[in-house]
Amino acid sequence: MDPLLLVAVAALAASAVAAVGPAAIAELPEPSEPAGDKISYAQVARLPGIRWQLIIPAAVAAAVVAWRIDVPELVPVWVAVCGIGAWLAYVDWHTRYLPFVLTSLLYLVVLLLVVVAAIWAGDRDIVVHALIGNVTLYLLYRIMYWLARRFFGGAFGYGDVRLSASLGLALGALGYAEVVAGGYGGFLLGGVVAPVLVRLRVIDRDGFAFGPFMLVGAVLGAAFGAAVQSQ
Repeated sequence: MDPLLLVAVAALAASAVAAVGPAAIAELPEPSEPAGDKISYAQVARLPGIRWQLIIPAAVAAAVVAWRIDVPELVPVWVAVCGIGAWLAYVDWHTRYLPFVLTSLLYLVVLLLVVVAAIWAGDRDIVVHALIGNVTLYLLYRIMYWLARRFFGGAFGYGDVRLSASLGLALGALGYAEVVAGGYGGFLLGGVVAPVLVRLRVIDRDGFAFGPFMLVGAVLGAAFGAAVQSQ
């Protein structure tokens, strides 16, 4: 497929997935122990402009990844990450929750698409590398979660741990450089951008959504991780 056509198809496909977001979010079950100030998922699904706030970032992210990666068979994986990831980022930003239903859905879809990509490309190493990336990022975030609960009063959510497993799969399928760049990118963005947003009073110093930073970091890692490694 022509590279520009691939980019266009990826953007359109991610847009289509993202567009379903409001309906999917509205049907999410509420957490058993919600925070006192958490708005319901049904309210989130009705926020003004939600559909375009999902579609535009998903389309741009999918287009960037499709433009940069060298394995076209993995583009559907990143369409799912960008499309469903847009739902997760939006929900997390407004509720500081990453719903189990959506993180599980993303994991299963990414795993299935990675296997399909490996069969399509005739390269079983894609699955092996994806699983190594999966375990690597999951263990890293699991340790961070334990440290946060042990020393910082639980400032790090388990939803982030579950999300890391999906991102590890998608990044690992591309290569180890992408896992490093994508995993580190989330922490870097959270450490640099979040303090600025705190100062601007866009987010709360005592608790902000880390999921969106993880997803943006993963997209940038997928798109530019190999280039950074080669420098």
